Amino acid sequence: MGSPPTGTVTFLFTDIEGSTRLWEERPEEMRAALVEHDAIVRDAIDAHAGYVFATGGDGFAVAFGRAGDALRAAVQVQGRLGAYAWPGGAVVRVRIGVHTGEASERGGDYFGPVVNRTARLMAVAHGGQVVCSRATAALAGGEVPMRSLGEHRLRDLAAAELVFQVGDGEFPALRSVDAVPTNLPVVRTELIGRTADVAALARLVERERLVTLTGVGGVGKTRLALAVAASVAPGFADGCWLVELSPVTDGDEVPRTVAAALRAPTTTVDALAGYLADRRVVLVLDNCEHVLDAVADVVDAIQSAAPDVHVVVTSREPLGIDGEQVRRVASLATPDADASVEVAGASAAVRLFAERAVAHESRFVLDERNVAAVVEICRHLDGIPLAIELAAARVRGMAPAEIARRLDERFRLLGAGSRRAQERHRTLFAAVSWSHDLLSEAEKVTFRRLAVFPASFDLAAAEAVAGVDDAVVDVVDCVLRLVDRSLVGYEPDTDRYRLLETLRQYGADRLAEAGETEATRARHAAYFLAFAEQKAAEILDARYQAAYPVLLAELENLRAVEDWCSEHQRWTELLGMARGLFVFLIDAAGVDAARWYRLAIARPDAFDAQTLADALGELAWITVTNLGDFSAAIAFAEESIAGSECAGLHASPWARGALTMVSNLTGRAIEDRIRDAELAIAAAAERRDDQIAVVNTLMMFGVALAPVDPVAALDSSLEAVRWARQCGQQSVIISAIVSAGAVYLIRGAEEDFASALALFETTPDMQHDTTNAMWLNLDWAHLLVRARRVGAVSRLAKAIHLADRLQSPHAEHAALGLLALCVGEAGLLAESAVLAGYCDGPLVAHRVVFLEEEFARLDAVLQSDPDRGVHEAAGAAASRREILALVGHLASVIDDQDSRS
Repeated sequence: MGSPPTGTVTFLFTDIEGSTRLWEERPEEMRAALVEHDAIVRDAIDAHAGYVFATGGDGFAVAFGRAGDALRAAVQVQGRLGAYAWPGGAVVRVRIGVHTGEASERGGDYFGPVVNRTARLMAVAHGGQVVCSRATAALAGGEVPMRSLGEHRLRDLAAAELVFQVGDGEFPALRSVDAVPTNLPVVRTELIGRTADVAALARLVERERLVTLTGVGGVGKTRLALAVAASVAPGFADGCWLVELSPVTDGDEVPRTVAAALRAPTTTVDALAGYLADRRVVLVLDNCEHVLDAVADVVDAIQSAAPDVHVVVTSREPLGIDGEQVRRVASLATPDADASVEVAGASAAVRLFAERAVAHESRFVLDERNVAAVVEICRHLDGIPLAIELAAARVRGMAPAEIARRLDERFRLLGAGSRRAQERHRTLFAAVSWSHDLLSEAEKVTFRRLAVFPASFDLAAAEAVAGVDDAVVDVVDCVLRLVDRSLVGYEPDTDRYRLLETLRQYGADRLAEAGETEATRARHAAYFLAFAEQKAAEILDARYQAAYPVLLAELENLRAVEDWCSEHQRWTELLGMARGLFVFLIDAAGVDAARWYRLAIARPDAFDAQTLADALGELAWITVTNLGDFSAAIAFAEESIAGSECAGLHASPWARGALTMVSNLTGRAIEDRIRDAELAIAAAAERRDDQIAVVNTLMMFGVALAPVDPVAALDSSLEAVRWARQCGQQSVIISAIVSAGAVYLIRGAEEDFASALALFETTPDMQHDTTNAMWLNLDWAHLLVRARRVGAVSRLAKAIHLADRLQSPHAEHAALGLLALCVGEAGLLAESAVLAGYCDGPLVAHRVVFLEEEFARLDAVLQSDPDRGVHEAAGAAASRREILALVGHLASVIDDQDSRS
């Protein structure tokens, strides 16, 4: 073995897939197989000038001077392992990850983000597979064959990596974070010194249902929890969800906040538990200490109802409920005071200081001249990551020795005699206070005023909230200097800023001391109320696509406005914000929308009769489309209509539309559906200034009319499409096209196939609109099924998974019925009967709603299954998860059949 390569290094990591199981089941065979495995891997490494710098368990960590050498070594390993006749059937399948970058080498070992990224890359691969990064692929050129697998976020949660597969072979989807639904954020910095903690906690979270990470503020509980969640996420089919509870001010808001993070159409603890009952989910509940009792109630209810939901909590103290596994997050290890550069540089605390210092001052180098001062800083700060990062930010204008001296002075002021935990709290307070005291007066004012933002913010908002008097002349300059000092974080991908929760709490205390809290909150509310009013116009036309992500980024700020309005009984402002953002809230935050409307209309004396009737109508629409609560929707709609009729006012088209939607979805008598649709059309005609309501009522009229007058129904639906395109609002266009496509289906004529397909293919991007994506996939698949064309199954599978996520049972069971027909006609009779048995009750209800022809075909298919009763009984007893797994399997089987036909 030669000397370790330096500079730009290509790393190759290997791991035996399922080795733990193999050792448990076949220890003797595995022992012999491992000898051959090691020989094959080492031969390939030696043949391509690799340097083995670590081995762990059954894996190798290897450094190469050339990317091409690393990839050829990987291909050789897989080729020889695949050809080897393993004794006793103990087949060894190895996954390999390859990545290239700059790394630090000390004593034959390597450190730095590139090393960790290689391990994460390997972890997403499957046995027998070689994957590499974009950097490696670019350097290797065409030396080995490879193909792109697209962008994937790895388990370090950094920005997505373009991953390539080296060599041939077909494998399942990579085990990346994005393989399951998730809202875990992208992170910009390496998690230093926590590798062993992440691995141990990941095993614990997979085994136990409630794990609470405790520790002082700034110790890194959140960052560690995110890394653990990302590590286990691929094993949780229904997603991995972060719930940020720091903005929550009242325990009653906890269930709503959890539901909003999940995009679950629920508002109560019991409903949330019911939603999660049959889901396999990992939840991260972050910063819980200020609403501990409420979080404990929610977690207890979830764990009682949902056996496959695993929860990770971060808090300064445990929840105190049964089954809780508490792990205290320790500070980073610090070296001895007299440690050498090599020893100190290998410690987690000093590594963190050095890497963050380089981020602020690129010329910083840990060397003999400053190592003693850096060690002193890290030891004084007890290895608390946030405190270390704040100190490291000072290297731009201060030598480490001067930083250490000034920290030492502050520590002496704190006094002695405290318990260790109290000392650590004081340590962090001292570090934050010291950084705060070094600010100019304008920077201090800016910092404390920024504490009113519950989450991220942009510079325009910062200027409006912080720059209102002569105390801050240039807010932008102050914010940028606060970023330099690590008191404000900057997110370059979104061009937004954020205070860490510990710093936000500190700033909020300073704001209260200055007597500015109420005035600053009022400015925050005024700014975002004006922001909502501005965006209200943009979301009604073609500007919606650009406005949507902007509004989504401000959702936490808008929720803070709701809190302010409620506290100050500003019901007019709250309802105005809700109504102005009505269309956006339907797409992005239906639970929030329902809450805002309900809070406001509970004070009817605050509004005139027309406003109240319109608000009740809009709430009815939200309740049926977002929450699926038909009875509540009918009650709100009828109250709206009664109020408008009593006062001689215009009826709300949304109230009439909600009644029509309920009629269409529940299969009421055709004459009732048409009457409801006609009344909705009339209401919209009186309010033609609301173009989206006009489109909405035209769509539903077409769907209601289709069974008795398909020509008139198509005219109404195409008129809705014309209105929608004239409006230009993206999600409205999609809705109208989906509705028109459904009417084409009901017409059932073969000559309509091309027209309907062309209509579907003109739909704009559905990046954010999951509801319309569900209906689009369902209706397009329905069209293909009716026309007996291939391609329906993959769309039905997408529709089923989206309907499950959105809790839309009508859509889900209709899609399952169509899927049962497809797989039955493909010869998979048992699977067809299982699907039919699972949703037999809802399918019966749907037989009167547009699917008569398809259900007749399904009945004919099921009659040919000699074991139909047994299979349908198995379907009736199946769990939701089993059915979703079957759907995924059937999609791959049928797609494979279609591709060969």
